[in-house]
Amino acid sequence: MGMAAERLFPGGDQEDLGLDDLFDVIMRSMQEGLILINRQRVIHVINEAAIRILGLESVDSTVNRRIEEAVGPVFSRSSEEYLRTSPWMSVLRTGEPQYDVVRHTLSGLILSVNFVPVIKGGVAQGIMATIQDVTARIRLKEDLIRANQELEEAFSLTLPNYKVTHKLKTTPEYVDVYDPATGKITITAVIEDGSYRHVINALKVLADLHKQGITELIGIEKDTLVQAILFHDLGKVQPKAKVGDVVSPKNFFEDGVHHAERSAEFAQHYYNQPPDVVALIRYHHHREEELPASFPFRLMPMLRLLKLVDGISAGLTRRGNQVCFTVDGSSIIIRETSIHPDYNNIRSVDLFTGAKQALPNG
Repeated sequence: MGMAAERLFPGGDQEDLGLDDLFDVIMRSMQEGLILINRQRVIHVINEAAIRILGLESVDSTVNRRIEEAVGPVFSRSSEEYLRTSPWMSVLRTGEPQYDVVRHTLSGLILSVNFVPVIKGGVAQGIMATIQDVTARIRLKEDLIRANQELEEAFSLTLPNYKVTHKLKTTPEYVDVYDPATGKITITAVIEDGSYRHVINALKVLADLHKQGITELIGIEKDTLVQAILFHDLGKVQPKAKVGDVVSPKNFFEDGVHHAERSAEFAQHYYNQPPDVVALIRYHHHREEELPASFPFRLMPMLRLLKLVDGISAGLTRRGNQVCFTVDGSSIIIRETSIHPDYNNIRSVDLFTGAKQALPNG
């Protein structure tokens, strides 16, 4: 036993703990399965976690057997098929590790396995494999993808016709990184169907707020807002950019007031949207002090909500922001995490008064 082990397990009245004892404790405490085989593919070590994950009988009945005989039936119909389809042989041959290999058992489990060679004298003399059961994680991911696809299919049914769908799906959005020192952004990715994604995210945000009762407020009409969201960027035109471009957003992108005006005209004259929807679209990029005297005062709560939903959706679409809401009467508290400093905060907005407040983190 080395000096470190002696300090951890000093002698005394009780029997000393040796390295074998320490190894046994580590093996039993691991949540990951562990298997160690030699160059002849004989299992020298397997822990209880591996026995549990793989559904084997016991440690004693598994050690000293070839991997294809003891573990192969969990994955394949024959030993030959198992050796052909698993990485054991290639790792022994090349001495190169393989990480995060996804393996499916015959019983339906999904496992993530790391195969790491034990190198001695420049040759792989064995392999240590660690195993994780990732079935629940993968199934959840698949369920989320499926739910998102179903949502998109349902959303597509709400669009008036193929021209709206085509316009949204062919108007890109840009993922960027903001440099506060220069005020410029660097384009890091192009989302080809960005406007389509943006509208979907906006509807999701509105749905979350609807669940918390925001559409129960006087002056907040859900159907009006849904229509405004569907058409609000129909007139948007994006400049061409590629990954790596560094631009000043104020100079590079068209002022939102202009595409809002076009979108309102399209919604009114081509899709016969009612005056309230058209007004919300037309002015959703105006500051409140810029609104004309003719703008209906009764629409102010909905305009504030539309602008809030639009901005949050942009952060979700372009920067992968994380956001949650709390509705408190006519106020909404927004907790947003973003790489952009202007949106990495906690804030509140009152839809009736327009009062905005930055709130302390914590």
